[in-house]
Amino acid sequence: MGHKNLKGTVSITNYKERVRLRWRYLNKRYSLCSGPYNSVNLLQARKLAIQIEQDMAVQAFDPTLKKYKPVAVLSSKPLSKSLPTLFIEWVTNIRNRDVEASVDYSLTLRMLQHWGVFLISEIVARLSIEKISPKTYKTRLRLLKSFFSWLVRNKVVDNNPLEDVRPRKQTREIKPNRKPFTLDKMRKILEALENDTFLPQCSRYKHSTYYPFVFFIFQMGVRPAEAVGLRVEHIKLESNTVEIKETLARTINGSHSGVRIRKETKNGKQRFLPLDGKLKGILASLIKDKANDALVFTSPMGKAIDDRMFQRRVFRKVLEGLQIEYRVLYASRHSFGSRCIEAGLTPVMTAFLMGNNPETALRNYVH
Repeated sequence: MGHKNLKGTVSITNYKERVRLRWRYLNKRYSLCSGPYNSVNLLQARKLAIQIEQDMAVQAFDPTLKKYKPVAVLSSKPLSKSLPTLFIEWVTNIRNRDVEASVDYSLTLRMLQHWGVFLISEIVARLSIEKISPKTYKTRLRLLKSFFSWLVRNKVVDNNPLEDVRPRKQTREIKPNRKPFTLDKMRKILEALENDTFLPQCSRYKHSTYYPFVFFIFQMGVRPAEAVGLRVEHIKLESNTVEIKETLARTINGSHSGVRIRKETKNGKQRFLPLDGKLKGILASLIKDKANDALVFTSPMGKAIDDRMFQRRVFRKVLEGLQIEYRVLYASRHSFGSRCIEAGLTPVMTAFLMGNNPETALRNYVH
């Protein structure tokens, strides 16, 4: 059973996962919601409750509640549109991106929407209490900094509250599931795939279907999404090179072929990789009689490879069968970088082959 508040007091409750303030004044009941139920909003609600109680005590209470509703402003003028709406406009018109197709932009937008109505001056505190990794914090901080700089330039707000905020310190350690494979382990993995060594009896599709796909990634050190999106026109058999210029990337909606989008490489760099005899023969047979814009590597159903499902249903089984410590497919990229350095290539050349910056090659592959 509910109970009445003491006269002149404001109660704070969790109402449908939102902070709600309730009180009575001159025999009339009032209520006010102030965003999602979290520690930041609770702190703000307590401050607001004290203000309301003081106003009631001195008969300065505003029955319209306009005085107590938080306004998303950095200066004295209110925003013409909500922050999420402005963020979508910035991403779409200024960054020329599809906010729903990009994971980083989409998740940042959802975070703004989850925060609800708040004071822009609180954004530093709200971002700091998000339970996200240092890497994700750095990404969202970068996006929000650029977004607010755009708001300042367009005189929507007076200044950027995130301008002086620094990223969280993060230790740069290779994740256990991304440690490099040895040459011997890569050889065993490829043999197991090619020969369907660990193919379950109930499986409808052979592991060997994916042998060229994994061989290409092991040999070239490309990102999985770059291999997934490789098209026939990118294979230059006459010059013994492969052009890497785009990816078929996952989206916020998943990794299957229906939701992937074609985009430039991670850092926008185009590169040409040398093609050796064995891989050239494999690719030549794959692209024979295919259209230039057709995918080189496809699933048994003829669609773009779902690397996440491949990882779960095929790659994991092969590693377990070979009693190799679990790795993600991306570990092959670290293997390639380490082999390049061990073979005497400079960090600059290694970085070029991998589509990285030289600093990245130095940090990750020179021990």
